[in-house]
Amino acid sequence: MALSHDHILNPVTALGYYLTDSGSPLILACEGSFLKVFDAASYKLLSSTEVFNGQTIHGIAVSEVASQENAKNATRVAIWGGSSLLLLDKDDLDRLIDQYANCVTSAVLTVSDWIMVAAIAPHDNSCVLITARNTLLQVFNAEGEQEIKVETLSSPSRSILYSADLVWESPSEILVAAGTVFGEIIMWKFSTTGTSQVLHTFTGHEGSIFGVDISSPALRPDGTVVRLLASCSDDRTIRVWELAESANPGPDSEILVRETGFGESELSNIPEVTDMCIATVMGHASRIWSVKFLIEDSEPARISVLSMGEDTTAQHWSLDYENYHLDTTSSGSKPAVRQPNKSTGYSRLAHLNHVKTFSYHTGKHIWSTAVFRTANSDWTVVTGGADGKISLFNLRIDKAISALPSKVNTEKPAVSASPTDQPPQSLMWDLENILSTLANYTSAVDVVTEEQKPHLAIPEDVISEAAVTGSKSPKIKKPKKPIKDGFNKYAFISENQFLATTHFGRVLIGNIDSTVAWSEAVLPETEHYDLKNYAVIEGFPEIDTVFLAGSKGTILAYQTGKPLKAVGGVGSKVADMFKIYNSRTSSYELLVTTLASPIATLFEVELSNNAAPHLISLASCSLPEKFVVTSAGIVDGLLVLGSRSGLLAIYDVSKSADPIMLWTPAKNNISDAIATILPLPVVGSTSIVLSHFITTERTGYYSIFSFKTSHGQSDVKAVSVSRVHHCKLSFGPLIESAWFHNEELFFYGFKSRSFVVWNESKHYEVSNIDCGGAHRSYAYSPSNSSIGGHFIYTKASKLYLHKQHSPSHATLKQGGHGREIKASAVSPDGVTFATGAEDTAIRIWRHEEATSNLMSDFECLSIIEKHTTGVQHLQWHGSNYLFSSGGNEEFFVWNIRAIPDFGIGVVCEASFLDRSADGDLRIMSYDVMDLPSECESADRLLVSFAFSDSTIRSYAYSKIRGFELLATGRYTSTCLTQLCHIRLVDDRIFFLTAGTDGNITLWKGNISENTVLGTSTSRKHVKISTKKIHQSTIKTLDMTFTPSHFIIATGGDDNALAISIYPFGCLQDSNLSPKIFSLRSAHSAAITGLSIVPEASPTTFSIITSGNDQRVKRWRVRLDLETDSGADHELGLEIEQIGDVFTSVPDVGDLSVLRVGEKKVAKALVVGNGMDVWNLGK
Repeated sequence: MALSHDHILNPVTALGYYLTDSGSPLILACEGSFLKVFDAASYKLLSSTEVFNGQTIHGIAVSEVASQENAKNATRVAIWGGSSLLLLDKDDLDRLIDQYANCVTSAVLTVSDWIMVAAIAPHDNSCVLITARNTLLQVFNAEGEQEIKVETLSSPSRSILYSADLVWESPSEILVAAGTVFGEIIMWKFSTTGTSQVLHTFTGHEGSIFGVDISSPALRPDGTVVRLLASCSDDRTIRVWELAESANPGPDSEILVRETGFGESELSNIPEVTDMCIATVMGHASRIWSVKFLIEDSEPARISVLSMGEDTTAQHWSLDYENYHLDTTSSGSKPAVRQPNKSTGYSRLAHLNHVKTFSYHTGKHIWSTAVFRTANSDWTVVTGGADGKISLFNLRIDKAISALPSKVNTEKPAVSASPTDQPPQSLMWDLENILSTLANYTSAVDVVTEEQKPHLAIPEDVISEAAVTGSKSPKIKKPKKPIKDGFNKYAFISENQFLATTHFGRVLIGNIDSTVAWSEAVLPETEHYDLKNYAVIEGFPEIDTVFLAGSKGTILAYQTGKPLKAVGGVGSKVADMFKIYNSRTSSYELLVTTLASPIATLFEVELSNNAAPHLISLASCSLPEKFVVTSAGIVDGLLVLGSRSGLLAIYDVSKSADPIMLWTPAKNNISDAIATILPLPVVGSTSIVLSHFITTERTGYYSIFSFKTSHGQSDVKAVSVSRVHHCKLSFGPLIESAWFHNEELFFYGFKSRSFVVWNESKHYEVSNIDCGGAHRSYAYSPSNSSIGGHFIYTKASKLYLHKQHSPSHATLKQGGHGREIKASAVSPDGVTFATGAEDTAIRIWRHEEATSNLMSDFECLSIIEKHTTGVQHLQWHGSNYLFSSGGNEEFFVWNIRAIPDFGIGVVCEASFLDRSADGDLRIMSYDVMDLPSECESADRLLVSFAFSDSTIRSYAYSKIRGFELLATGRYTSTCLTQLCHIRLVDDRIFFLTAGTDGNITLWKGNISENTVLGTSTSRKHVKISTKKIHQSTIKTLDMTFTPSHFIIATGGDDNALAISIYPFGCLQDSNLSPKIFSLRSAHSAAITGLSIVPEASPTTFSIITSGNDQRVKRWRVRLDLETDSGADHELGLEIEQIGDVFTSVPDVGDLSVLRVGEKKVAKALVVGNGMDVWNLGK
């Protein structure tokens, strides 16, 4: 009966890198109170062990020295959280990795204060700690004793810290950086002789110090070896300080006292410390939590800083000594001369230059980071976020862009990020440089004509005469600038070959290898000027072909190794061309539209072994009025065209030129150009009744449509098209294309200035390239053999090629919500559940039965992004409807259905439009139930809302008619928090509400079909009774039924668990009172999540509760409801606590019960700042 842990998805609060004696790299990740060990090479989870009982892990330190005399027994890893500490040696780690120990809480040591940071001594078997009051502790095994000893060392101050770092400078000295609440950084050192000394007190930050990092020794440009300190603060700045020995350090165990450390110090009696700040920069969009140095050994050292922040980004900065000047004399170099900063009045020796931003997490906060060197000397960065995701990416410092054959003028180093040994590469060309490498070189500058030649100079005597007479001098006409050629359009011929046209009509071919070899395709003599200043091109990489068209309507084809040739035409200026693959005939087709005619022409591409492909005209399609084609595809043998306004036209081209159907989006849907039409592949399914296809839109959404045709005797009789999935992608808004690779769905498009490639099946970013935005010529070719591709684009009149053969980062562990989860709801199948969070997203998950805890996982099926405020409540109705609510009176109806070979489809079927005048109320709770068929049709639902202004509204909802108001009610001025339907009897709805006053109120309302409210009618819900249950707010509620009673379990702000037993008769007779049983102090904090778990007997059940005390408790309840014992029989209840465990989920927002596996085993799902699953057993 005891609760046992199943799975956790929590913020990753600490990370470490551990190299085993055999050379295997491991990632140590701390999630809640659990330590998880991953293989850094295979990303496999090796072990999951609970470290602390009742405490989240806050930090981890790994010994950098593995070879000691007593290496077997030496401390390898220190883990801390709060005032708890665990030290692990090699044998301990081996047992954890081999899963011989699932829990090590018995070995935990408790110290006197909150631990900020720890460092393992490299020379002995001890560990030193800094606490939140700037106290230094040493933990060690006394010689000849098994018990671990803790010794308090000398400390120069008792400041309150938000951050700290420490390093062993030598076996006898420890260097400490202490970041205080009041914006100071106290640098001090401790000697094993028992003395401590303040070295520096740094001021300048305008907020609390959230992160500090002491560097390893680095070589300065003047040849001096120094340590540096990086700091970050609530003020969003990063500062770098030099830790040179102070000329006037403070006395031992003494610190100078000031009011606060905010701002630059102006006190005359304080040593000059701001001069030691050599660089400062304002970086992130919000608070910065931590900083780390990356130092390359060179002369001088190449120094980088990584910063991690609340904005979920990791940012890389290079520290450049640009203002570092040496006065050189005959006697040698003098110290550096600081250059004053005019705006601040003090000097800076260096600059922090932004190199790259890594954004691989969602929501808020990167809480943890680990950095280590790989075998090829790259830096590998591991980040853990509040979303529970762990990302890895490599840093390689080299030139941002290498140019062939011209050199790019850039001095700043850049970072290439890749989880493999093949970093991305960017190349750049100027057109003139390319043309100069061709055999038939002619300049990219047009020849100057006679009209463009400069006028002759005016004789001096003419100028003098004009000056004497006072008349105006003749104007000198400036010569016209020569016209310069430039890049125009791009298309890929194959994966490693592309075609580029220029404004002068030249056609260039680029062959991609380690570099790019250029050649030029010669246009036929008759088409020499057709591509000048205007060209439309479409690539068919699958058949090594590109089609080109110009202003005259002639269509040209280029195939690798064959001459450019005219292969067809449409008689007028081509507007656009579209590649189509016909899976029925296994052939490619080309759709061509023109500017002069509302006719689109469909060609079949016929391949030839000896010449370029040629085009065979198949059909002509009459386009609807104002229908501008933006995409085309063939689905189930029919031609589907997408338009600029979001319409779809469907043709049976073998029978008619006119569309057989025109699909238009709903009026309330924002529509834009459909950029892609892609049939959904059928994988292993042979009995698919419906076909499906994908469309991408330039609104940031993509859609999946079901497609069904019914045939007559000789042709298609009818077509049914329905949108079954409409999803907003995590990037956008310009989604340009979609494709499948290894059964995974990919997209590319633009977000702000970046070109983004996205894996939708696994929800991760493949590429993010700063190209300047969407308004440019570009082409992208996905790789057939890897997750990557080639991207060509124009920027500042130059051609850029970005080559990437792997994703921008690797995902060690998938994450979830990046903010607090407020609501959860389980579908009737018991394994699919939905969560809604403050990040405004709804996620639909599946949790299947696993053979071991290591195999247990949450599979994210869909991410829904439509709410603009945090999601407050979720509820399923059957398996096909999900309802969600939030602030600003947001309420959405989601239609959920299975899509073969894809997963689930989600469409927003309706939104609540009957808003108040200000539209700023919160929907605190709601309930949904079926309306009986006699009211109207069986698909009508009753939806009742409780609003934050204490009003209640009940609506009839149907897909066709939307929301129709049936009845309203008002409680008091007290805010309602819960609403639940009880039963529907004879067109009367009985329901209950709970509020911040601790009361449960029963209501009834008439919802008969003829009571739908008009503009002048107002039917009211009527109170039946009100009963005081809790001392304050009722936070959570669940209900179960017996044949004679309904039982309500509630949890409140007063920490109490209450069970109220109502006879059904009280719905008709207000004199009947419920029997209330209250268990005071059921938790030590507010109960915020509660679920009833029915058992075999209706009078026996379990209640699972959780709350702000981070405890999950199970209660067994037995009722005595003997109704045959007479009217005087006293109702009885027996309650017993049968489980009590700590959950690592803080700020618990909700609790639900899953039913997993064939036996429908009950599991408790706890959600808040993370998710936790517990086995309930029998």
